[in-house]
Amino acid sequence: MKKLLFICLLLIQSALLLAVFDDYQPSAIARGMGGAYTAVSKDANAIFFNPAGLINTAFSAKLSFSQLYNQDFSELKTVALGYKLPKNLGTVAIGAKAMDVDFEDVNLMSEQVYSLAHGFYLLQDIHSQISFGYTGNFYRLSIDGEDDDTALGIDLGALAVLHTRTHIAFAVTNINKAKMGDENQIDLPSKMALGIAYIPYEKVTTSIEVKKDFAKETEFMGGVEAHLLEPLAIRFGVHQNPATYNAGLSIYIQNLELDYSFTYHSVLPATHYFSLGYNFQ
Repeated sequence: MKKLLFICLLLIQSALLLAVFDDYQPSAIARGMGGAYTAVSKDANAIFFNPAGLINTAFSAKLSFSQLYNQDFSELKTVALGYKLPKNLGTVAIGAKAMDVDFEDVNLMSEQVYSLAHGFYLLQDIHSQISFGYTGNFYRLSIDGEDDDTALGIDLGALAVLHTRTHIAFAVTNINKAKMGDENQIDLPSKMALGIAYIPYEKVTTSIEVKKDFAKETEFMGGVEAHLLEPLAIRFGVHQNPATYNAGLSIYIQNLELDYSFTYHSVLPATHYFSLGYNFQ
């Protein structure tokens, strides 16, 4: 009965387009840092947070999976691939997200986002660098028994690095306020994020971020990452509104990266998130 009630609540929200394509934080690293990832995006998953951060990856791939709130009928899956272009043309990336709600072998709802992004330097010297990025998103919502709805959205991001230790970033998702639905159209979520990160030591990163959803209240988040040993990194983070407490780790084996994060919610069950990455030479 509890599972059925949870599904009904999800479907009601989805049908009203109030909760679809929400910010699911599709990265175990980002979740481990409480979501404060806009200023420290450093792999192919930057396509989902701040496309300007793509300049930090050369040629990498990321696969991620989670059962949201530890519910086996609610699955979030993502894939991202980033590739640095020659001759200082920047980095391009493709990515996809899918959030599915299944019940008794029936797919009741599916949210899909297909993304194409480009990040490049505006300025780069020995003291600082400034990068800019943009992402085009194709949104698709499928509900069992209903016609699919689609929309197109644009994300923008910027990242400034000062003396290698201070990162300041700005990102806007769905800046064109894409709408979905034939009648009584409703805007898909649009968010603006400002993040600041500081690296006091070579293998320690601290990050804080404020994010504003134009239809909701403001979110605050912060996290820390430390590379204690050569193959291991650990993370801790907090997120306010909704209140969550997060922890995670990564294990590096040559070019392979295994990421895990745990998110504790005071009301809903905890979420486990897993990522597998590979950095090509």
